[in-house]
Amino acid sequence: MTRRIFIATMLSVALTGLALVGGAPFDVTWDVLLSLDPDGGTFVDAFQSIVEVDYTLSGFTGTSRSEFQEFGFLWQELSAVGKLGAFDVRADILFGPSTGDYLYAQLIGEMAIGGAEIGVYYAQLSDAILGGAADGFAFRLAGSVGGLDIVSITELGARIADDDFDGIEIVHTASGFSRSYATDPVVPGQGFTGQKVTVGGLSVGCVDDVETTLYVTCAGFDELSFALSGIDSGLSWLAYDLEVAFAVQTKTVTVTPRLLVAEVLCLTPMFGIMPASATFSLDGIVLGGFDLTYSWNGVTLRDVTVLDPGRYVITTPAYGSALESLADAIDGGHAYYADYWELLSLLIDGEACCGGRYALRIDTYFEQGAGGIFGWGMTEVEGTVGIGRATELTLALQLDAGGLETLSIGFGLTW
Repeated sequence: MTRRIFIATMLSVALTGLALVGGAPFDVTWDVLLSLDPDGGTFVDAFQSIVEVDYTLSGFTGTSRSEFQEFGFLWQELSAVGKLGAFDVRADILFGPSTGDYLYAQLIGEMAIGGAEIGVYYAQLSDAILGGAADGFAFRLAGSVGGLDIVSITELGARIADDDFDGIEIVHTASGFSRSYATDPVVPGQGFTGQKVTVGGLSVGCVDDVETTLYVTCAGFDELSFALSGIDSGLSWLAYDLEVAFAVQTKTVTVTPRLLVAEVLCLTPMFGIMPASATFSLDGIVLGGFDLTYSWNGVTLRDVTVLDPGRYVITTPAYGSALESLADAIDGGHAYYADYWELLSLLIDGEACCGGRYALRIDTYFEQGAGGIFGWGMTEVEGTVGIGRATELTLALQLDAGGLETLSIGFGLTW
């Protein structure tokens, strides 16, 4: 085991060393982030170092991505993107050097012919991952017929990312860090496992777009959904989307209104339907929360408020600090704050010295039952400054009722 880890480490170091002396074909990015815990016994709370090496040759770009955390060598990822005949090709392979395991691989080929799109996807998951070993194919056909946009996905042991599926997320159990890919192998072998057909582009009355999706698996009917986008309310400041989905034993209704004021202010409320009984009679409509955003001249103010904490949550910054239903967050595997009911966020960005850019983000969370002023729970501050196009400096800190929780410093270099 130690030997395999050593070999993987030497491979990463060798690729980085070649990039340093190899000249123009190589592009290298090195990002380092060190988080300090002033109150902790170990002082160093977290460490991250990511080295990416890109090499272009004969129309293909190969990338080596090596990620180190405080506990060791976490990920070694190799990928290649380019053209092979008429196909746009992508290949990815992922290793876990800390355990010496091969984890995942995918191969994607896509091409366009006369307005039609054809995609072939293959992926393999090793038995080192929970749910593996597994492998499978998927085929995607897309095109337009008579003004309708049609997408057909045939699953032969694999699912692929689309509007309602995020693909596969491989999680390092000990740390919670993850890598995501488009192709998810779900069973061993390549027998038929599912068929999804989506038809969109139909305008009806006051609805800009109607999209219908039917999904069946080898076990039979799975889901039928109708999504209506850009519904005209008759008011210039109000538009909304509606989705109705039928599964084997459930029915869900999602309403997403948007209140638009000029071009810089957007308010998105989150409504939930409260059924009175299993017969789908309606007891009421509850406003579970809202997301208010105002942008002007490089400054963005945002207020995300949860009004129904039992059913809605705010996700962590890694998942967009979004307002989501608790069921959707759990189903999607999104990390969220269970005790914070409001987020006030300020983002400022602009041009820095010598062609670089700067950004300052201040996120303040308010906690249920907190005893401080206005129920303040936590504040996160992150600032980045680009010095030219090759260097970026980062400083971040986290404050809560106990004082300074973490202090992070980092830098990024590109050459």
